[in-house]
Amino acid sequence: MVVKVHQFKNEPPETPYAPLWDFVIAEKETDLDVDELSYIILSKEKEIIEEYPEGWANQPVHDGYTGLGTDSLTARFKYFNVLKWDYPVCKDLHNEIRMFHDQYVSNTTDGKFDARFKVRCWANVMRKGQKINKHCHATHPHSYLSGHFTVACHDTSTIYYHPYNQETYPLKNSSNSMTLFPTWMAHSTSSHEVDIPRITVAFDILLYSTPVEDLNTFYGDDHRSAMNQEDNLVPL
Repeated sequence: MVVKVHQFKNEPPETPYAPLWDFVIAEKETDLDVDELSYIILSKEKEIIEEYPEGWANQPVHDGYTGLGTDSLTARFKYFNVLKWDYPVCKDLHNEIRMFHDQYVSNTTDGKFDARFKVRCWANVMRKGQKINKHCHATHPHSYLSGHFTVACHDTSTIYYHPYNQETYPLKNSSNSMTLFPTWMAHSTSSHEVDIPRITVAFDILLYSTPVEDLNTFYGDDHRSAMNQEDNLVPL
């Protein structure tokens, strides 16, 4: 599949205090069975929310500053992993993430970055009138790459924010489209305004060497989870 590359690179700084940036947002279309994936996610949504109610194991439920609320599937992101679900389409999604990651790295690092990786992967379901507020997933020294896969949508965009001047860069959502970007990059969405749910999958790719304390800072979570964060990570 063709990869669309959006590169942001400035001129070399002329003073010791001028900013320097060079980063890429990449998009590609896949041929996953999004109808099947949509059905699975909607079927799992109620089950997961009921299994992990607010206050589960004496832990607060946190929606990661997305604004989707503590009653959302997103607020349970650390308690499930879509890539662990035993369905062929989930295995296909895992493979697409792996291949896209390899393409991204080989074209942005000259293939010189070699490490072992693991993946956190969750689903988001938005109803009419909802939107995701501006947030980022992590800014710690081990932060790496994150991604977004659109399962079902109608006239929405994901909006990315330049880290220095906060200029916005909206990318129109389309079903079966996958995006990769640096984990530190802030993003939001436009409002979802139709009755049919907007369904997406989000994921964080982590170094195997990421310490547990950094796993717990993803998505604004500064407390220790009663559940070992590594339990819901899978090898890339």
